[in-house]
Amino acid sequence: MSERNYWDQIRRRRVSRRSMLGAAARAGVGAAGIVLVGCGDDDDDGQQQAAPAAAQAQAQQQQQQAQPAAQQQQQQQAAAVAQAQQSDAGPNRGGRLIMGDLHSFEDDVTLPYAIGDGRSTQPPDSGVWDWLMQRGDTLEPEARLAEAWEQNGDATATIVTLRPGLEFHNGKPLNAEAVKLSYEAMNYESTPNSQVRALAAAYLESIDVIDDRTVQFNHANWPGPVIYDLITFAPIADAETIPALAAMEEVNGSGPFKFDFDQWEPGAKWVAVPHENGYLTPYLDSIEYRTIADEDTQVLALESGELDVTHIPATQFARLGALDHLTTAIFPALGYWVVGPTGTGLGGGHPANDDPRFRQALQKAIDRERLHEDIFEGIYPISNQMWLPTSPAYDPQYDVVAYDPEGARALLEEAGLVGTEIGIHYFEGQVPSGAPEIIQANFQAIGVDATLEVIDRALWIEYFLSGTMPGLYMASTGFFWMNPETLPNMNYQFRKDNALAFGNRSDPDHVEYNSIIDGFGSQPSPAEREALFQRWNALYAEAPWLLPYSGLGHLAAYNNTRVGGFRYTPASAKLHKEELWLIA
Repeated sequence: MSERNYWDQIRRRRVSRRSMLGAAARAGVGAAGIVLVGCGDDDDDGQQQAAPAAAQAQAQQQQQQAQPAAQQQQQQQAAAVAQAQQSDAGPNRGGRLIMGDLHSFEDDVTLPYAIGDGRSTQPPDSGVWDWLMQRGDTLEPEARLAEAWEQNGDATATIVTLRPGLEFHNGKPLNAEAVKLSYEAMNYESTPNSQVRALAAAYLESIDVIDDRTVQFNHANWPGPVIYDLITFAPIADAETIPALAAMEEVNGSGPFKFDFDQWEPGAKWVAVPHENGYLTPYLDSIEYRTIADEDTQVLALESGELDVTHIPATQFARLGALDHLTTAIFPALGYWVVGPTGTGLGGGHPANDDPRFRQALQKAIDRERLHEDIFEGIYPISNQMWLPTSPAYDPQYDVVAYDPEGARALLEEAGLVGTEIGIHYFEGQVPSGAPEIIQANFQAIGVDATLEVIDRALWIEYFLSGTMPGLYMASTGFFWMNPETLPNMNYQFRKDNALAFGNRSDPDHVEYNSIIDGFGSQPSPAEREALFQRWNALYAEAPWLLPYSGLGHLAAYNNTRVGGFRYTPASAKLHKEELWLIA
């Protein structure tokens, strides 16, 4: 099957499913006037979709074509298995599916606006919360809680129409006023910090309630499809019950599944059951999420049939894929695994990270080829810059950073930083096993006395969100597949307010970087936008403030004798739980 035919087939299946669910909306932005979206039959879908959607679909195909052959084969295998199950047996209703996760529900301290790291077993991707729209097979948003949306002629306002009769899990109406409050609640003092908060602050000028089902987002400074980046990552929450969520007293979500307090065992398991008054009806009676803090133990539980679905380490991918009763899946690479140098601008960090020469030295010292082969089994591509190849900001001239320990040592000597003592901070289960040790050895080989610091997950998050990590950190990071303008407004490592903390300026007054970020919000022409990308890339090459070493995607495996409907959406790496079912 050719790559193009494969994605065409997925899109045809989605049209069929969209008809079945009654969700006919797809977004398109015209050159002039108002373009109304989601008001036609599926037969007209090809005519409604505007030129930007076609371009984005093409870019998505190009991204998939650039992926390793093994990834393409595994994606095709997973799609073929799911399709065969659907055609042979049809989706069954009922039963409990069991997933394994490294962490418990209550561990996710940034809910409800948390952003999942790509593991479909996490609370942010559990179906407890839902979005107005969500990207699926392309970057074009698809209908979720909203049934239609439109933008004005200059694309500086987006009007969203909700489905009729929506309710939160406790029966409270999910109307336009609730949507407005949900977006405003991101900035409440009682709401846990989140990366969505900064995105809303940058993109939204105001929100107007037109009527009970219609809300208007005003975004004059960030026109066009950029607003869909925010909507894609901003779940709708009940603003009044956010404090109760933080105390684990009430989980009042908006999605097709509800948190069941009667079956919750703190630190051990939690259970999601269908939202009986939702617009979607899940096939399953329940999904049980078991907390298993060790990856190897999760793998054994999957092999034995104790788990139906879990995420797996790369070192187990080939072996598990060879077992008859298991099917492996490679989720799309939407971001990177990185080393992050934190500067001293916000009162933490390490003074060595303030020197661009130190950061350049670390960049040159990472043996990415070894990590690619030994840790990631050759599955995900080596990464050296902060943009995916399909991004309009991608520049091939910056795509290769040679492994150069001698050059790295020379930079340290020039800066007088040979012998620097610095910690590399991460928490258990956060990064691929073995990667910290390789990177530690790389840094020690050039004269940096790096120590591995395994710290509590909550403390790591606190350091990260406040920009006070005491030295280096290891983490996954994303958003690089979206509109490039989103990155400096959403990702902590790139935001203006955390600039000093992450050492992302080469000039003392940060004039150049600030000018680039401000330029993105000034409605630049296409040529001006391209010039901003060029300036960004040149600045990053001169003084890298985040050090990627591999593309980021997650690997999963499921029991193909029990699980049907396992299909993720490529543009957002979502595994929508309402589509899963158990094979009879």
